[in-house]
Amino acid sequence: MSNDSSPTPTIHHRHCTLEDLEALQYLGRATYEPYYKHVWHPGGVDFYMEHCFGADTLREQLSDPNIAYYLPSLPNGTPMGLLKLGLSKPTPDGRIANALFLEKIYLLPAFMGKGQGQAIIQYAIDMARSLGRDAVWLTVMEKGPVTAYERAGFVQSGAVDYGFSLLQPAYRKGLVMVKML
Repeated sequence: MSNDSSPTPTIHHRHCTLEDLEALQYLGRATYEPYYKHVWHPGGVDFYMEHCFGADTLREQLSDPNIAYYLPSLPNGTPMGLLKLGLSKPTPDGRIANALFLEKIYLLPAFMGKGQGQAIIQYAIDMARSLGRDAVWLTVMEKGPVTAYERAGFVQSGAVDYGFSLLQPAYRKGLVMVKML
């Protein structure tokens, strides 16, 4: 959290369509590279960007009714980042079948540490409640923003291995975190 005591501005969450494909590609790179470029071997960031934000991948995902992308923005329309949800996806261990998967919450650097991430997480939690889900879950690198998710009420419930060969071995271990609703 920042020392700035000003209130978190209202965030608008615009649901993405195929018309947002280029914006998602741009925001995917602009929100990922500043924080995670160092975790990849040469060529890894480009591989991962294509894997997550390639045109074919996004077209398929934006057409899938179980996947929802949102562009969190300030009231004036300034994008803050992106949010990707799996609207109905069981936890990896299968213990919670009726869950929402918070797959990506990426913020532009200008919006980090100011409470907006927590507000966007809360939006995902509220979405899960409105859909009647029992839990929200996510995965995070062990060396990632684990404490931010713990502040939002998520608890560690398992491990995950990010098996990308271009990912440096020190960053392949992750955690599954769950928030019961």
